[in-house]
Amino acid sequence: MNKLFYSISLLIVLLAALALLASMGTAYLSPAKLHIFAFAGFVFPALWLINLFLIVWLLFRKSWLILIPAIALALTYSHWTNVFQLKGRQADSNASLQQPVTVMSYNTRMFDFYDHSGLPETPKKIFDFVLGQSPDIICFQEYFTSLRRDEYTPNAMAAKFRAYQHKRIEYLQTHKGNTGYGLAIFSKYPIIDGGAIRFEHSRNLAIYSDIDVKGIVVRVFNTHLESIGFQDDDLNVLDSLDFIMSESQKQGLINISTKLTRAFNMRSNQAEALALHISNSPYPVIVCGDFNDTPVSYVYRTMRGPLKDAFRESGSGFGGTYNGRLPSYRIDYVFHAPEFKSYNFETFPIKYSDHYPIMTTIDLQPKNNR
Repeated sequence: MNKLFYSISLLIVLLAALALLASMGTAYLSPAKLHIFAFAGFVFPALWLINLFLIVWLLFRKSWLILIPAIALALTYSHWTNVFQLKGRQADSNASLQQPVTVMSYNTRMFDFYDHSGLPETPKKIFDFVLGQSPDIICFQEYFTSLRRDEYTPNAMAAKFRAYQHKRIEYLQTHKGNTGYGLAIFSKYPIIDGGAIRFEHSRNLAIYSDIDVKGIVVRVFNTHLESIGFQDDDLNVLDSLDFIMSESQKQGLINISTKLTRAFNMRSNQAEALALHISNSPYPVIVCGDFNDTPVSYVYRTMRGPLKDAFRESGSGFGGTYNGRLPSYRIDYVFHAPEFKSYNFETFPIKYSDHYPIMTTIDLQPKNNR
């Protein structure tokens, strides 16, 4: 009996460790080459916690098998810190920093133009929240203007954000009255140059602005990478899954898999193109945006490169930024040049959009870099 229990324990421990190590492969293999690994990033946190539980269990049993999950956790620890932080770097006030700039990134879901939130006065609440936080630089994804409602016209937006004298707005397609859907960067500091990076066969893009912050020029990238494009019908299929599936459920799963594979492939190509733009920047960079991918992914690793992740530097917890029917993952990010330091990273759990806004303070001239 003891021999059987040992054999079962060894099998469980080995499978858990190997699964965790395999899931790490998603950060190194492009989904365009081997898309099956792209799904592994979603289960990495659960696998890491399972191996942690096994360590505790084996510790009580005083078994040498504890070495197996311990080695797996050690090998994957750097990826775990992308997912979870106990406590990050904090600054009591900006006055204690040399050259601080506060940066917010927020996918607004078109400022709830189509009332997806189901909450009253959501557009006003979004504007009040952002203006109440008063960041120095704001990167909006799914920025939206329209002549169909007064509060969405370009003039109305300019009036709301009059504290931001400098801005760059890029629409995927411009409509009547210079309105549309796209990206925007708002800044309290002068924007001296900028541009757009468009992706083929996509409703997504990236923009950048060169911003002069009291004599230090930084290039701020704002990006929205390819989304999966789930509709309510897709989510209903996932909600209704059972051991015995109907033909419609099987077809629904095929459709979901097709959407996921397409999005993974397009995001990996977009990330590679953007990483090249970032590495060629003539100025130190700040990269904001909705990547639509997890911290254990090829997209995350490619986009981050040698940059620092503000959440890793100064965030806490899991930092999930997705507000929807699927589990909340961190899919919105602020990266910055390694010579900067970030403080007070915060995720705001306000449900006005299907994303939570994030904000951090970045010191462009930290003391130990002078």
